[in-house]
Amino acid sequence: MSELGQALRDAREAKGLSLDDLQEETKIQKRYLLAIEEGDFKRLPGAFYSRAFIKNYAEAVGLNFGELADEFADEMPEMEHSQSEIHTIPPRGGEEVPAAKAVRRSRTRANRWSSFLNTAIVTVIILIVLAMIYILAANFMGGGSGESRQNNNSSVSFAGSSDTAGGADKTSDVSKKQPSTSSGASSKKQTLKLEGTQGTTSTYTLSGAEKFVIDIAAKNGQPTWIQATDQENGKVLQEVTASEKEGRTLHLDASSVRSLRLQIGSVPNTSMKINGETFKFSNQSIVQTLIINYKK
Repeated sequence: MSELGQALRDAREAKGLSLDDLQEETKIQKRYLLAIEEGDFKRLPGAFYSRAFIKNYAEAVGLNFGELADEFADEMPEMEHSQSEIHTIPPRGGEEVPAAKAVRRSRTRANRWSSFLNTAIVTVIILIVLAMIYILAANFMGGGSGESRQNNNSSVSFAGSSDTAGGADKTSDVSKKQPSTSSGASSKKQTLKLEGTQGTTSTYTLSGAEKFVIDIAAKNGQPTWIQATDQENGKVLQEVTASEKEGRTLHLDASSVRSLRLQIGSVPNTSMKINGETFKFSNQSIVQTLIINYKK
């Protein structure tokens, strides 16, 4: 067991949490939590997610991730760079001596730079969240129908929108142009409604849809890990690390599933569609869990 893993395990046990408790709180699988404690990062989905999983673990047990990353910088998973040995030659000749101090200074600067990057990333995420809150507040205060203002839950309409007041005439005009054999079969309106968010878990209800098809792909040149599970029986339907470069995506027809659970390891690098319509994440947390209840 590594010193980093031991520190995390000690903090977990000090809070009286089991691995099952921590899995429920962080939504990270138990086998990955155990791999972190044992320092076996090769068992994680990839180096990109290792730091995110360790960060979620540390925050769940009350540790400061920035301080933890500085203290165990040598154990933190990251891209390895070969360090060539530096030698200095005395001005009057003599044997070549390794410049140990120069190597230590270089490592110290690298650790400080890593800490600075972590702080910068957190700052950017906070600014993005604040900007989204401001935009949502401005839209809510500035417009919208009275019906939408009375509804506290967000809903995303996918198909065939019609205005409440002035849409009657438009609907009538369109219906006149349509063949009489339509039988009103396309009158259903597909809606994805946000029921609530707790931590990094958001719950939605999909209704008025004839099918339930999920398409998830990576973007920004970075991979993203996804796991799809039947929420009712716990069966894993698909697990994949999507890659834009390698053309790997997740395509899942969940029409027979009443409650689908999606775990996504890198939301900023993920694009998702439901029945061909683009899905917008309610927040920009790196690791998120979506629970979608399907009602035909």
